[in-house]
Amino acid sequence: MYELRSKPIIMKTTHTIKYALFMASALIIYFILIDIIGYAGQSYLSFFNAIIVGAGIYFVLKDVYKNANKFKYMDGFVAGIKAGFIATILYTIFMAIYLFEIHPELCLELKEQVAIAGEGIEAALLLFIFLSGLATSIVLPLVILPLYKKSWNTRDIREKQKPLNQ
Repeated sequence: MYELRSKPIIMKTTHTIKYALFMASALIIYFILIDIIGYAGQSYLSFFNAIIVGAGIYFVLKDVYKNANKFKYMDGFVAGIKAGFIATILYTIFMAIYLFEIHPELCLELKEQVAIAGEGIEAALLLFIFLSGLATSIVLPLVILPLYKKSWNTRDIREKQKPLNQ
């Protein structure tokens, strides 16, 4: 009655976790390097985070479609979101530890830059990191997926369709 497809699902999940760990590691290393050279307070440098996540999602999708006979958007979309979500959670946990335990002066510097009234700015910083990572993880698979889709607009297909003007 039910068909078991254990091998492809496990393989996709393994690749998803592997690349999620690579993305989280790259994000953490990038942040530490930026902090070492003294630019961690420059929030515009976080744009490079999207490039790191984009590269990770590109390789996740490459592995998903490497052995696939048929292209399915949903398989790639889910794999990209899973990898991005796992990497975002790990990076947010790292940032919480780093900002509040390892380098609290940076948290104070970021508090001065952000114009939010009231207390609880620490939670707002972590929420911003998490939501920006989540948004990036949702948008980038949709941007990258068309790179793997084979065109239906080939000469053979057009000849088989026999357009009206021929």
